[in-house]
Amino acid sequence: MPRIKSNIRVLIVDDEETIGLGISEILKEEGFDATYVISGREAVEEVKKKPYDLVFMDIIMPDMNGLETYREIKKIRPSIKVILFTGYFKDASDVIDQGVKEGMIDEYIRKPYFADEIVKSARKYTV
Repeated sequence: MPRIKSNIRVLIVDDEETIGLGISEILKEEGFDATYVISGREAVEEVKKKPYDLVFMDIIMPDMNGLETYREIKKIRPSIKVILFTGYFKDASDVIDQGVKEGMIDEYIRKPYFADEIVKSARKYTV
């Protein structure tokens, strides 16, 4: 697929820096305006500052997990789309189930992810 040329803003939230920076770079290479933060609290503050179109967020994080962060982000920007991901599917299954029940999860991705999976999901919700 050709790269997009736009100002679509994507926020990446992960407490593992290599994952967050990796996703950010993948999206930047495809033409997205990608920003990376390391925690749920930082994500909430970032969404207050800028009108993001999409959030990629880890489910299992210290302090605020992905679902708690999702709830706060949706209060600020109800139309924002959020894609949750995890490498700890067994540990995250209760969180995922709760998010699905509440209609809060737009999509989730298991780690390890593939670059084309990230780009395809980003395009699905923004282009």
